[in-house]
Amino acid sequence: MSIAQDGRFAAGVEIPTLRSDRVVHRRRLCDALDRALGQPDEQSSVVLICAPAGSGKSTLLADWARRVIDEPGRPLVAWAALDDVHNSAADLRAELVRAVTAIAPRELHTGDEPDSDNSRAQQLPFPELLHRLDRPVWLILDDAHLLHEPDALSELEMLLRAPPAQLRVVVCGRFEPPLAFQKLRLDGRILDVTFDDLAFTAAEAAALLAEHGVELDAADLSALMERTEGWAAGLRLAGMSLAGNADARAMIENFTGCRRAVADYLIEQVLSGQSDEVRQFLVKTSVPATFSAALAEELTGCADAHAIIDLLEHRNFLITRVETTPALFRYHPLLRSYLRAEISLLGRRAVADLEHVTARWYARFGDALLSLEHAVTAGDVADVETVLSESGLGLVLDGHGDAVERLVAEAPRTIRDRPTTRLVRAAAYLHGDNPTVAEALLASIDGRPPLPGIDGRARVLVDALRLQYAVHSGDPARLHALSPGSDEVASGDHLLDAFVALQRGRVRLHVGELESAAETLQRAHAHARESDSAPLLTQTSTALGVVALCRGRIGEAGTWAAESRSAAIVAVSPDATDARRTALLEALCHYLRNDTARAAELVGAADDTSSESVMARALFGIDTAPDRRAAVAALHAATVSGRPAAHPPGLLAACLPSIHFAYLHIGETTWAHELVATATRVLERTGDVLLLEAVLHLCANQLERARSVLHPVLEGEIACAAATNTVTAWLVEAELAGRRAHEARAHEALGEALRLAEPEGVLRPFHDMTSASLDLLSANRGRFGPRDSFAATVWASLPRTAATTAEKLTRRELQLLAELPTWRTADEIAADLCVSVNTVKTHLRGIYRKLGVTTRRDAVTAAHTHGLL
Repeated sequence: MSIAQDGRFAAGVEIPTLRSDRVVHRRRLCDALDRALGQPDEQSSVVLICAPAGSGKSTLLADWARRVIDEPGRPLVAWAALDDVHNSAADLRAELVRAVTAIAPRELHTGDEPDSDNSRAQQLPFPELLHRLDRPVWLILDDAHLLHEPDALSELEMLLRAPPAQLRVVVCGRFEPPLAFQKLRLDGRILDVTFDDLAFTAAEAAALLAEHGVELDAADLSALMERTEGWAAGLRLAGMSLAGNADARAMIENFTGCRRAVADYLIEQVLSGQSDEVRQFLVKTSVPATFSAALAEELTGCADAHAIIDLLEHRNFLITRVETTPALFRYHPLLRSYLRAEISLLGRRAVADLEHVTARWYARFGDALLSLEHAVTAGDVADVETVLSESGLGLVLDGHGDAVERLVAEAPRTIRDRPTTRLVRAAAYLHGDNPTVAEALLASIDGRPPLPGIDGRARVLVDALRLQYAVHSGDPARLHALSPGSDEVASGDHLLDAFVALQRGRVRLHVGELESAAETLQRAHAHARESDSAPLLTQTSTALGVVALCRGRIGEAGTWAAESRSAAIVAVSPDATDARRTALLEALCHYLRNDTARAAELVGAADDTSSESVMARALFGIDTAPDRRAAVAALHAATVSGRPAAHPPGLLAACLPSIHFAYLHIGETTWAHELVATATRVLERTGDVLLLEAVLHLCANQLERARSVLHPVLEGEIACAAATNTVTAWLVEAELAGRRAHEARAHEALGEALRLAEPEGVLRPFHDMTSASLDLLSANRGRFGPRDSFAATVWASLPRTAATTAEKLTRRELQLLAELPTWRTADEIAADLCVSVNTVKTHLRGIYRKLGVTTRRDAVTAAHTHGLL
């Protein structure tokens, strides 16, 4: 009888009576029973309900039967309760007759003495008894698993295979009786209701708990469902425990098989009747969360472990098969927690030995995290050190760093203080973006000469982690000091060799040694392939893509980004930081080709609040923003807020001209000067910084100073960290020449910009200088020889605005317009242009009229909107 039953029976009908305030009507299951039993005669079905104790089988059937009985015109429902005492064929027939006569005394009454007629009816054969009834009968055979006598089983099988026309049968038990149900399944005449079907859904569980006056929030209900897996008995016991409990969350956390009520139920209903051999088997195999038959043999010493597991499965014990190869098995969480408590009776040494066996087993079959968990529980220093030495780095790279730290934190001090343990913890903290703790752990290792426990292989990892920390810090001095001089790595472990080469390649990338960085990263990528490490393949591909981008090879960079994405798909636990870096790389490739829509899409996840993603979203969205000034202000806020993550100089440099021009387009020269200062601090005096300075001088109409600053970049004396910035440098040179009326030089410089941009389809520099590009390309159309086609592509891609059809500004007005963003006074501008103040004011009035504005700030904004600046 179920926990929900109160032990009473309905008058005249032996169906368990349920307390109405303790029953959850499970409509989905009742409807399934109605559908199965309501089939036409030729499709008649048998319902087989098999599930462990406490699954709510009898409660479900009693509730369903009561509702069927209460509805007019529905079939009769008979309840036959079987037992293991009266087990013969005669006993079975007698019970079936008794069940039917109990539900239809009026139909079977023929004389003046009902009791006498009822007795005679019970002596009739079962088929004849059914024939006398004018309604169909739905027969429930409860506790059918107790039936074991061959003649009784044969009788029941005949009834199921060829039932009378008006009979439908529900067979209910803890496990399937030994009958030929498979033939019925093949004929499509059986409905199986299993433990999984009977498991309560979250909504049903909430309704059950409500019967006890318990209401849980979504998080607590989810935790309870995870603990009970929808097992009816577990949920009912939890409801009883939670009723009146002020701290539901704490109670759920402590709701295990060790609670008195749960333990008593498990002992009485689940473990009762198990032999000592089986109970010892259960206790010892509860050590791992899942186990195979082979592991069970090692833990228990039972050569017939497979047979015991088969028996437990057949009897619907609280055991679940995990469909893997080889098959794995696990116990219900509440049962396992009870068995784990019982294991202490074996003694501390015996428990440690079982944990040791489990740790070695998982290590042998490549599950390092579970091996570490059991080694820590066993307190075996040697086992822990072996796992961490051989697999610690792999665990961290696969995203298990937090789990490793949690396990190590629970370990004895003798384990926590081992150098190998500290080393893996440092790797985990670096991977988790916590360099401060990582540096402290690395320092504690270096501070222990002669480094006991650190072999040559571990020393290689220490050095690699120091390089990783240097890259994370982004400190140029530290990076240059640690830049490796040799690539000799011969650990024999492809994973370690890939990791070491990756960190060396990253350092070289950050100090601008692109050639050697590419070679080292290619080596890292090859080792990553050999080790089949998806995280390292992701990271090395992204790093190689950044190298390609720095060199101006946009197509190659996009190819590496695509490979990085493909590797991340098969990763055990894809890393959010790796995914963000890959997306940023790919987005920048699209942006440099002026595919701003795709670039914005790639970094468009609003829940990614990292500084680089926020900045990228702001930059890539400017062109389509309804309010350009507000969009640029958002970009500025993103660039100055917080500490940006350390990125290779070339990746940062590739964005700088676009940010610079965005500031200048709305007249924010202060922000532009701040950007130059920041770039100088991060990049030092690279060609990219000189380009930004030259643009500032150009905007201030300081043409000679701009040419002087830009000259080393154009001559190749000072290289740009981002090769695409050289295109911008030649465009600035073309604009400088145009303003100085050196048309030949302007044409030459524009031709060089087109030559550099054409192979990779780089369009963004021309869009950053839309007005100048339009003028220069228009004036030189058809004069670029083999690059005429690309020049036409660039010209066609440039935005056209209302300004292109408005009243055209004169050359002197355009010259004065270029001075407006500098916010110098009219006197200062007049002095530079060698004209009078009144002339300047006259030109200003002409500019305001043609742009339809009344203020200098509005004139700057309108000029940028129309592509004149």
